[in-house]
Amino acid sequence: MAGLCVTFCALMSALAVPLLLFFGYLLSTASPMIEIPEPLKPDAGKGCFMAAGLYAITLYFAYQQMQEEPESACEVKLNQE
Repeated sequence: MAGLCVTFCALMSALAVPLLLFFGYLLSTASPMIEIPEPLKPDAGKGCFMAAGLYAITLYFAYQQMQEEPESACEVKLNQE
C-alpha cells in the first residue's frame, strides 16, 4: 500500500512541475491567456515557480523511495553472537 502512495506522489509531482512552470512563464510574461488583474501577475508567476520547485523536491524524494528495496514484513532479523 505504501508503494502505491509513493507512486501516486511521484506521478502527481511529475505532472505538476511542467504545468506550474508553464503557468509561471505565462504569468511572468503577462500573457493574456491567464485572466487575473495585471498587477498581480508577476507575484502569481513567482508563486507558480516556487510551487514547481517544491513539487520537484517531492518528486526527488518520492523517486528515491521508489528505488529502495522493500523489506518483507515476514522477515525477522536475529542477532546471533
